[in-house]
Amino acid sequence: MHLEALDTFTASARSVGTACTMAGMGMYLHRRKFVGGEGKRTLALVAQQATIPSFLFSTIVYCNQDWSTDPCPNISSDLSDVWVLVVWPFYVVTVGFLVGWLASVVSDTPKWQRKSVLAACAFGNATAVPITILMVIHANFPKTSKLGSVDPILFLSVYLLLYPVLQWSIGGWLLAPEETVEPTKQNKQVDCEKSDIESGRQINIVYNGYIQTDKGLVAIGTSGSTEEVPLVPEKIKSYTDTTPIGEEEGPKVVIVPLMETLKKVMSRVFQPPVMGALVGLFVASTSLRGLFVDLVHRSDGALFEWIFDGIYSIGQAAVPINMIILGCNLSAAQMETNTDKLLSKETMMAIIVGKMVIMPIIGISSVLFLKEYFWDVPDGIDASFYLVAMIVFVTPTANNVMVMVELSGSGSKEGIAQVIGFQYLVAPILLSLSVTAVVAVASQI
Repeated sequence: MHLEALDTFTASARSVGTACTMAGMGMYLHRRKFVGGEGKRTLALVAQQATIPSFLFSTIVYCNQDWSTDPCPNISSDLSDVWVLVVWPFYVVTVGFLVGWLASVVSDTPKWQRKSVLAACAFGNATAVPITILMVIHANFPKTSKLGSVDPILFLSVYLLLYPVLQWSIGGWLLAPEETVEPTKQNKQVDCEKSDIESGRQINIVYNGYIQTDKGLVAIGTSGSTEEVPLVPEKIKSYTDTTPIGEEEGPKVVIVPLMETLKKVMSRVFQPPVMGALVGLFVASTSLRGLFVDLVHRSDGALFEWIFDGIYSIGQAAVPINMIILGCNLSAAQMETNTDKLLSKETMMAIIVGKMVIMPIIGISSVLFLKEYFWDVPDGIDASFYLVAMIVFVTPTANNVMVMVELSGSGSKEGIAQVIGFQYLVAPILLSLSVTAVVAVASQI
């Protein structure tokens, strides 16, 4: 029995409607000024440091405590049959980067916005939207059919073993804020007197957020600022030497120690969401899982079940908080008067077409090709396997990208919020068409 196209459209519309409702709450909170700039950043930090790691950990370790006599689903045992889903994120993200690069070239995106375009195309929503769609699809098929007998969400959890690692490591690296230069031995702090300034020496003076110029003290960080402070204290601090700089003297090269470089790389790659996924995978693959969830009687009788229940409850707030952040930034984008912070219409159109049209076509074509010549998935689970392999290509940009952009302090965060909002605007049509095609292919395999 095939799922009717109208039912598939309804499933997609319901999932998109749920996401839009949560985003609408974020817009309301921002418009009422309950959540401002610092509030958005705080929510983003809560998501990155607590709710998203908890969600990933609990999803991988989870076992429904329903007093069932059936054994708990074991992800590690499923890997032998569907191991390709573990490395599938590499292919999905690579295709996304290629599509993002093509979109930036075609739309002539400014260089400082290209990283955001790459992230918007490479990292699709792999939790809230696909989980909702897969649940509805699975419920609409009879238990005797392939898609009705095997829950595809189980295979999505296999995909999520590595995808968050790539998303938060590569994405976090890509969208990481620029490092600020701190005083070093080569760039040391010295005291200077007022007479040094009056003597005409070339010197940059930093004092309470101002820099010395020929017009006086000018505020730092305000492009084109004319705010000046004519009064110069008798003794102030400088972050550069007082030696005059010659015209032929080039900038000094500061050599960063190897360990410091490695530390920065590790801090960007192994972010809290990545650690949550990796720790969850380790616990689920060992006997430690039985300490957090009752694998025998499935009756909440594990020794540390209370710890897992707390982590699980925190994780359930991940999707709503992400959508609220998206709604706040979408509201900020609509209120933004500085068009330099927004993506151009050409760039936004290129992202939408690339993410919602080209990516689904590539995903469906890739699965059909690999199934014909390379993949040999056991009968009975093949339909759910192929459904998950394709569904991760068709979803809009991940809300976590908005979290990473918010944390990075990027000037394009309003633009990314706007383009994600437009993707959800066209999702009832484009996403529903893509899901209909995906379900048709998976059910006929």
